[in-house]
Amino acid sequence: MLKRRELFHFVGAATLMASGVGNAIAAATKRFQHYPFDPIAAENFQQNLFIPVDSGPFGILDVTGPLTMRATPGSLSLLPGKPSPFLLYQTEQSGKSYQNPILRMNSGDKLKLTLRNELTEPTIIHWHGLQTPSKMDGHPASTIDAGKTFDYEFKVLSRGGTYWYHTHAHNLTAKQAYNGLASFFLVDDEDQRKLNQTLDLKLGETDLPLVIQDKQFNAQGQLRYQPNGQEAMMGWLGDVILANLTPNAALKVLPRTYRLRILNGSNARIYRLAFVKDKERLGFTVIGTDGGLIESPQSATEAFVAPGERLDILFDAGQAQAGEEVFLKSLSFDPMENEGDAGSMPGMGSSTSRLEIGADFNILKLTVGAGERVINKLPSALSRIATIPLKGANQRSIKLSLRGMDFLINGRKFNMDENAFDVKRGTREVWTISNPKVGMPHPIHLHGFSFQVLERMNSPRQIRALAKFGKGLTVSDLGWKDTVLIWPGESVRIVIDFSHDFPGDQVFMVHCHNLEHEDAGMMINYRVTG
Repeated sequence: MLKRRELFHFVGAATLMASGVGNAIAAATKRFQHYPFDPIAAENFQQNLFIPVDSGPFGILDVTGPLTMRATPGSLSLLPGKPSPFLLYQTEQSGKSYQNPILRMNSGDKLKLTLRNELTEPTIIHWHGLQTPSKMDGHPASTIDAGKTFDYEFKVLSRGGTYWYHTHAHNLTAKQAYNGLASFFLVDDEDQRKLNQTLDLKLGETDLPLVIQDKQFNAQGQLRYQPNGQEAMMGWLGDVILANLTPNAALKVLPRTYRLRILNGSNARIYRLAFVKDKERLGFTVIGTDGGLIESPQSATEAFVAPGERLDILFDAGQAQAGEEVFLKSLSFDPMENEGDAGSMPGMGSSTSRLEIGADFNILKLTVGAGERVINKLPSALSRIATIPLKGANQRSIKLSLRGMDFLINGRKFNMDENAFDVKRGTREVWTISNPKVGMPHPIHLHGFSFQVLERMNSPRQIRALAKFGKGLTVSDLGWKDTVLIWPGESVRIVIDFSHDFPGDQVFMVHCHNLEHEDAGMMINYRVTG
């Protein structure tokens, strides 16, 4: 019996037709008939990609002083001509107004920001990937009620990179983030500036933050978020693919290199990214992951990106001729969702998304314009990453599991007042995170510290095929990470250095970044004792 999302894995239409599943796929794809935002149909990609500028929605804001950020209800026309209720972070600086601003700061500078909750429900901001004291981290315990304020003040200690900020409201993260409360946080340092200068990259022109999300809309063009039992358990999926809030996005490019700072901002959808011209895959270069630039450029033709992860890439549009089209796609893959008996419980329902997880679809169309091809020599070294020493590191087992309808970490559901374990400040630990075969993939996110991925073990075949960096590692595992995707049956070893300069005990979290899992309690506290 086909499980909820096993209907069309799109492992290739010919193979599936031969196996007798083709009729089921044909029936499923009829759900997209007469739907102008179908991401599978290439001809639909005609909306100009939204490019961040220096104000307005997604405006690039160079932070120069204290800010007041208001979390407010608002409205944006995500589908052309159809305003949709939205949740927004709004602020002003130097006479300009911003909605969900892309905050940009230099490493070492201090952020001073007051969050004012103008929603009708509680909220808080988490600074995803940034190392802050736990009181500044946006832990669910810091959630503030409607009408209240929260003052943030911390030094940006993180190295240059593409980070982000989003709501972490207790039991409300999935709904609030889906409805808009999230944006980028870019940190600059000497390595970042040197790279952009060498390659003549300019933020907002050839250096583009690109958030990928999947949404559902009702007949009025308004965002829809109404998870049934199955979707609350497995994660909410959309069927309109947005790139920078643009459905069926298209961008005209020159025959030169572009930097794309890709963020998977979806609640639950995993993307297998590739650039495709006709049926030919074109190469790209990975230069960074969650915590900034990796040590040296790495060539790739595909990469998985899970919710919460970032992938910083260079794409040479000069690989195509003038007038040709290249699509950034998510290729088909096996989502490996096997929820066991829980998936067949009465009243669970089925996915309301037209687009199954693991399907093959388009994200962004690039049309190459005329002009002389510009080729910039890529530096052989991008940054220096000090390897965390393993000698003397403590060993810890982190086990993911499924009990009934609940996904758990070390057998626990979230308890606000309970610390699952203690770590001594200044120590190093190697965590082995194991995912059972019965269940689904989980993107595991660590608050408070970045980590390095050491090894993947018992990986599925589709991951082993990408493991080109020793010990099962893929290009998405390189550098400093804060989120790592663990597939069913797989174990991943990571190493963490718990050194910090914050006074007293610090309480942080480990959780799944499938946002429905997070709200359902797939997270635990851990305490770093001073």
